[in-house]
Amino acid sequence: MYKEFGFWKEYGNRDSDSPSLDCYRNRLINESYNKDKLVKYLHSGGIVAVSSKINFPHIFKNVERSGEFLLLTDGFWVWPEDLTEYILNYDVILPEDWYEHIVKNSYKISKEIKQEQKDIHWRDYDRIDT
Repeated sequence: MYKEFGFWKEYGNRDSDSPSLDCYRNRLINESYNKDKLVKYLHSGGIVAVSSKINFPHIFKNVERSGEFLLLTDGFWVWPEDLTEYILNYDVILPEDWYEHIVKNSYKISKEIKQEQKDIHWRDYDRIDT
């Protein structure tokens, strides 16, 4: 079972039990992140589900979104593909235990996790551009 992150109360009724985005905004902690490596890590997550962007409205911009929306995983956590935008532009921070896990693993999803979870469409970490 995955831990979920990045599913905000502000998305609407479907996520009303989720935390508010404001609970995870902290400029000081956000500025301490190695964002190049973190973004690459998050973009390299395996695809666990595909949804419609209409189900995940942008919280800060009133824009119509269409097309596919990916839900990604590192084998432990699952997050929406646009989490990096919120980290880069809106001072969003990760749960401390997740960020510590990412750093401890040198910002890479282990090959063992990828081999154990063969039902996931894993992206090639070394080929992801930041």
